[in-house]
Amino acid sequence: MRCVSRRRRRNWPNPCIQPGSPEGTARLLDASFSTNASPTNSLRDWPRSAAFDPVDKAVQAIAAGTPAAQLTTTGWTTHHWLHFLRTLPAQLDAAKMADLDATFHFSDTGNSEILSAWLLKVIDSHYEPAYPALERFLTAVGRRKYLKPLYAELAKTPAGAEMALRIYEKARPGYHSVSQKAVDEILGWRG
Repeated sequence: MRCVSRRRRRNWPNPCIQPGSPEGTARLLDASFSTNASPTNSLRDWPRSAAFDPVDKAVQAIAAGTPAAQLTTTGWTTHHWLHFLRTLPAQLDAAKMADLDATFHFSDTGNSEILSAWLLKVIDSHYEPAYPALERFLTAVGRRKYLKPLYAELAKTPAGAEMALRIYEKARPGYHSVSQKAVDEILGWRG
C-alpha cells in the first residue's frame, strides 16, 4: 500500500509495477486503494486472465438461457466460482436461481467465500427459497468481511431491512464487537 501512497505524494513511478506487469495493473492498484473501490463494483477494470474465459462463456450461456447442468465446470476452483457468481446478471429470476442452486448446491456449500457471493445474488434476486441459508450463514459466521456486504444489501429494501433486523437481533450476541459496530451502523441498531 505504501508504494502507491509514496508515489502519489512524491510523484515517483510506482515501484509495484515492473516491466512485464499486466496492462492495467497501475490503474488497478490506484483504484484498489481508493475509498470506494471494491472487487464487485470494478470487476471490468481488473486485469484479465485467460483462465477465466470458460467462466465468462458459462456466464454468457446462463444469460442466454442455457440450463446450468449443461455448463462445463470441471476443474473450477474457488476463484472460478467467485468470478462466475460475481459476473452473473444482476438479478436472475427464481427459475434460474433454482436451476443454479439445484445444479451447483450453492446454498449448501461449506465454502464461505462462495456462499457469501451466492447469498449476495440471493438477496439481489429476492430468491426466497435460499433465505434459510442466508439466515443460517448470518447466525453462524461472525466475520465482518462477510457480514457487512450481506447486511448492506439487505438494508437496501424495506423487506430486506426488516429481515436483517430480525436475524441480527438473534445473531448479534455471537458477533465480535468490531462486527457488531459495523452492522449497528448499517442497520441503525439501537438495541
